[in-house]
Amino acid sequence: MIKGSQLIGRSVIDMEAAERLGKVKEIIVQRDGERIAGFIVLHGETLVGTGGKRRMISASAVYSIGPDAMTVRGSRMQDLAELDNLPRMSDIIGHKMVTRSGRLLGVIDDMLINGVDGSIVGFVVGEGVRSKLENIFNPQRPRVHGYVRADADLHVGKQLIVVPDDALIEGEPGAHENDRETVTAKTYDPESHPWEERASAEPTRSSIWTRRTDTGAPSEPETSAEPLLKTETARPVENYRPAEGAKPAASYSDHEGEAVTSGPKDQSQA
Repeated sequence: MIKGSQLIGRSVIDMEAAERLGKVKEIIVQRDGERIAGFIVLHGETLVGTGGKRRMISASAVYSIGPDAMTVRGSRMQDLAELDNLPRMSDIIGHKMVTRSGRLLGVIDDMLINGVDGSIVGFVVGEGVRSKLENIFNPQRPRVHGYVRADADLHVGKQLIVVPDDALIEGEPGAHENDRETVTAKTYDPESHPWEERASAEPTRSSIWTRRTDTGAPSEPETSAEPLLKTETARPVENYRPAEGAKPAASYSDHEGEAVTSGPKDQSQA
């Protein structure tokens, strides 16, 4: 397995033309959440992240993902306009995950990909900014380590995902932190094109993911008024109102917590 974050910034090589196409900028996923649909590749980006030539490469063109570069077959690359309408990994990152029994697992902060064929294995459980702050003051607070299976019966909302209780695989995800021993050896057979085969496979379930721009960004009043889950409201004095004329005790603002527990979250916060 390979983490999606490990692919961002990796070089993309057209192995037929022996040409470097650029670096992976974003990962595109199928709406069913079962497989990778393609990649956004940027060539000539400046140091400040602007400019450059942007192109989309479908997953069917991928030949192999190696430790230093992703190789593609230029003859299989197509200008697929529909890729631009599909959700990205950045649309998935930041969703809160709750089990059906009511256990808050955390937020999605990465994605696990099968490097052999581009299927999505699961979604890594991470901690939101509020949880990280709470852990500083309460280091004994129980934490969840693992990932939620992508093939589970997930119910996806704008900011929240309800998952089956048995969908969590606890423990450190089996992604290669140093993927020097990737599965590229399995794809050396010129007659084997698992990425293309997986990309053309029929989905086994209906769409669950959408682009955040499809549903529209929530307005500021809706964001600030969003109710927090019980495990996220860690202020025992949250409903306290000081008596008239009394000086409130010093504490850091709850508004800061509200600002970081809802709304889209980009990869820099993942």
